[in-house]
Amino acid sequence: MNTFRVSETPQEPIVTPQESPATPPRKSGKVARSVRTVLSGEFLTREGLINHLPFIGFLTVLFVLHIALMYYFDNTHRQIGKEQARLKELQSEYNTTLSTLEMKKQQSHVAKDIESLGLKELHTPPQFIDVEPGFFEEEE
Repeated sequence: MNTFRVSETPQEPIVTPQESPATPPRKSGKVARSVRTVLSGEFLTREGLINHLPFIGFLTVLFVLHIALMYYFDNTHRQIGKEQARLKELQSEYNTTLSTLEMKKQQSHVAKDIESLGLKELHTPPQFIDVEPGFFEEEE
């Protein structure tokens, strides 16, 4: 037989939550209910969600489009950086080639290059020959 025994040791009085001044009574607000329905998954079973599926799909498409555009712009930015580095390299190559050409166009370098062909540099200025007009025309 089940009987409840009372112990002979004195027990402390039981304090109920309403009597405790330290903890105010809990109020179940809208936010708590909303969080509870989201965490439990109840909001997925309601008909309101079914009515909003086109809008949710639209938002999903926007998110996917946003992610795709971010990847595209990131890759484009990376390509711009590569092309700028390539442009700097080509500019330095152009400047090197231009300075080499300017050096080869100098008179002293031209004189050295034509000596190998058997030509000599003139040390006197060229002389002009005056010709009367009509001198080169043929006579019949």
